[in-house]
Amino acid sequence: MKTIAALVLALASVGAQADVVVTNTFNGTGIQPLGEPDTTTYGEVFTTPDAINTVLDSFSLILQSLNASTSQLYAGVATWVNGGAGTSVFTSSVFSGNFTDWTEVVIGTGGLLLTPGQQYVAYFSASGLFDGTNALVQVGLSNDANTLGMSWDNANGGSPLHPNWDGCQACSNYQLAGTMEFSSQGNQVPEPGSMALLGLGLLGAAAARRRSTAKARVPEQV
Repeated sequence: MKTIAALVLALASVGAQADVVVTNTFNGTGIQPLGEPDTTTYGEVFTTPDAINTVLDSFSLILQSLNASTSQLYAGVATWVNGGAGTSVFTSSVFSGNFTDWTEVVIGTGGLLLTPGQQYVAYFSASGLFDGTNALVQVGLSNDANTLGMSWDNANGGSPLHPNWDGCQACSNYQLAGTMEFSSQGNQVPEPGSMALLGLGLLGAAAARRRSTAKARVPEQV
């Protein structure tokens, strides 16, 4: 199985070190189809693992194309309320691919702060992207139950952000395979580039202090 980072939307100045990794291990099977002209959205319902590790840094699903067409998809996270999506808290840019092998597609969120106890759905969707070309994928399944269950929506191209997904709604007998990485708010660390810039800034400040000190030591000319 291949792994690709479809969209690493990490902030330029802030990174994250995962404290908790929640994994539903791929069992080699899938559910289908996702994409045009059929089911628009598949997602996994979840909560944060505890009250400390509330920053979702990345999540993934596992895809395999069902035909030779290139699929266009995007990822998102929304609150999950009584069988449907509530407020959108994250939406990625569109990504595309033909996944000839089972491929884990990893989505970086840049550090998404979530509310403990609130249910959310992390989803992949083709809604709004139908262009007349059949482009279908299957989504990998797991026998684990480390999240709350799979959901899907047959919205015929419509937005997943509506209150009644008309397919499975957090069905605990189905779990989508993938990984979610969480960290605490205090565990956001500078990226190497930012650390280098910080170092340059400190060096510049030190040099300025040296220049100021040296200038102060120049005796007056009489």
